[in-house]
Amino acid sequence: MKIDDIALADAEALAPVLLAAIQRLGQLGRSGAVALARQVDDGDADFDEAAEWIADIAAGKLTD
Repeated sequence: MKIDDIALADAEALAPVLLAAIQRLGQLGRSGAVALARQVDDGDADFDEAAEWIADIAAGKLTD
């Protein structure tokens, strides 16, 4: 998927891309986290909401 395609992609198309990106950032450790932090604007409500959902997934709180 190209970055330009993200704006129109649905959840089913985005989920595997996001999972792969998050896993790769995890492999990169702190440098991956710092690189992501540089991209996030302070007060980005969409990012904050997504981060909460990801935290719920990581904690096993979200299922079908």
